[in-house]
Amino acid sequence: MKNKHLLCWNGSKNSLDKIPYNKVLDLKLLYGVDEQIARIEENTKNFLEGLAYNHGLLWGVRGSGKSSIIRGILKDYSLKYENFVTIEINSEDLSDLPNIFLNHKFNKKIIIFIDDLSFEQDDRRYIQFKSFLEGSFYNSNYEFLIYVTSNRRHLMKRDMLDNERSSAISQDEGIEEKLSLSDRFGLWISFHNLSKKDFILIIKNYCNFYNLKFDKEIEDDALKWIFSRGNRTGRSAFQFFKYYSSSKNIII
Repeated sequence: MKNKHLLCWNGSKNSLDKIPYNKVLDLKLLYGVDEQIARIEENTKNFLEGLAYNHGLLWGVRGSGKSSIIRGILKDYSLKYENFVTIEINSEDLSDLPNIFLNHKFNKKIIIFIDDLSFEQDDRRYIQFKSFLEGSFYNSNYEFLIYVTSNRRHLMKRDMLDNERSSAISQDEGIEEKLSLSDRFGLWISFHNLSKKDFILIIKNYCNFYNLKFDKEIEDDALKWIFSRGNRTGRSAFQFFKYYSSSKNIII
């Protein structure tokens, strides 16, 4: 592997720790999201090859594979390109972004990944983050691409946006300021709830990948799993598959 590690920001130590690309889900296991994968791959390739690109916001239901797609693509591209580094930062450490670029030097392009980002009431970090996206003093010397995942389309709770509408001095004054953050992402990619049919097809895809026979027993057990969990997502499908495999003493 050419680009063996990603850099993970350790806020407690103020350091960038090298983390190997381990336990990253193979993109072949992600069923029904080919279009989303293709768009992110194209955007990332454009960035790495010097073409026009956009920062990306992946939003939608939890457990739909957003972070798995980003990590899988970055792992695959680390095999093909040597001209970039990946920095993963926890959403809780968002305010450390200027510190990273002020105190660390980079000689390559930078892909920044922030997983599960959202802002609560009176959280003013979004103003700082918006400035960073636009290219602040701290990162102006670097070429960077940001990917963010969130359960919220505008990175904020709907009731927060509604409160802004009701309290703004001028009409939509507060709401426009907050919506302008998500507008900084030129690439919006959405993820929605699965149908029962798609959930079963995901299980079937896992079986094919691991050379297991898909039969009526597995399908019935998967449908019971759906009923007990109350949701149909890629994450719950993989959780079921791990449960079923271990119950049959099958190593995956």
